[in-house]
Amino acid sequence: MKTKYLSFLLLLLVFSSCSEKELAPISGSLGKPGIVTDVTVEPSAGGATISYKIPNSEDLLAVKCVYTLSDGKENEVMASYYENKLLIQGYNDTLEHTAVLYAVNRAQELSDPVEVKFYPLESPLSKAIKTVRIKADFGGANFSWGNSDKVPLNVELLGPDSLGRMSTLNILTSDIDKNTYSVRGYAPELSKFSMILGDNFNNYSDTISAEVTPLFEEKLDKKKMRVMRLDNDASFAEWGCLDAYMIDDDPLTFGHTPNNALPAALTIDLGCMAKLSRFVMHQRKLNGSTNIYYDHGNPQRMEVYTCDHEPGKDGDWSEWVKIMDCEIVKPSGSPGNTVTDLDKEMADKGHEFSFDLSQPPMRYVRILLTSAWKGTSYVSPAEISFYGENEE
Repeated sequence: MKTKYLSFLLLLLVFSSCSEKELAPISGSLGKPGIVTDVTVEPSAGGATISYKIPNSEDLLAVKCVYTLSDGKENEVMASYYENKLLIQGYNDTLEHTAVLYAVNRAQELSDPVEVKFYPLESPLSKAIKTVRIKADFGGANFSWGNSDKVPLNVELLGPDSLGRMSTLNILTSDIDKNTYSVRGYAPELSKFSMILGDNFNNYSDTISAEVTPLFEEKLDKKKMRVMRLDNDASFAEWGCLDAYMIDDDPLTFGHTPNNALPAALTIDLGCMAKLSRFVMHQRKLNGSTNIYYDHGNPQRMEVYTCDHEPGKDGDWSEWVKIMDCEIVKPSGSPGNTVTDLDKEMADKGHEFSFDLSQPPMRYVRILLTSAWKGTSYVSPAEISFYGENEE
């Protein structure tokens, strides 16, 4: 009984000592640190790089910069004492601004402030806003914008809903230099479409709008199509499959090449001259399961060619003109074997690739499948659909 009582007292002492412990600086103070010197500023897009010489303080920990953004929000960045410069960013103007530098010691004491004045260069967001274009596209509108600084920009696309009210159609984030995105499903009637650009520092554009009349678009009739199987085309009829399964409007059937077939060419006669807007490729499933999306020989990269006349049976590539490169990517950007619900949702909808609006009408399309997911030597597409306007 005495042993249990002593144990209980010891536990109380432990908890008591824990509760009384307070957070303290890393070490005791050796005195207020000196100031940074030899400060220089190099303006950058939406900010500046500030270089300096650190003070000769024995217990120096870091240099802190405090600055106020265009929207009035105060920010701070820190650089360790191993560095002699730091980057401030987030401005959306080119006005004069002031940053304040402090040396910080291990006791968390600050030096006297050193003020630095600078003029940011034009921000990535401001430059991107100037490049925005909204134009008519097949079945809707096409949005395009540049991002020469390749920083993450957030994009909200708006258009009329089924009741004609403006609503959000999609929200995207992109850090590539040239961007284009189309919204579909609209009749060829004058409609208003809008776009709002923003960065990661709570800077936003005004609403950018345009009124456009969507171009007529329909899904081309697959009953008129056929897989031509030119002499140097691949067979997609392995493992009980058929070439025709890739254009039968059934995503549960699929074509399958033999091993060592890549690159594998597939030639399709659309059955009519058509001004094509896009094509959609579906990945195959396994017994209805999505577990083999982005795996198991599903197509990954391909090239698209067209021929303005009925091609020769020998499949001579000199008759064909390459018009685009395509790649199926996971929208989540997840590495390796990771496949998210977003990735599966995209694969269920099909992967869309748009034709350039300047592309003349065509009847014969050749797809050269150059690689498959997981590096297999075979490829196995499920379904290919074409959209545009039949011109016959």
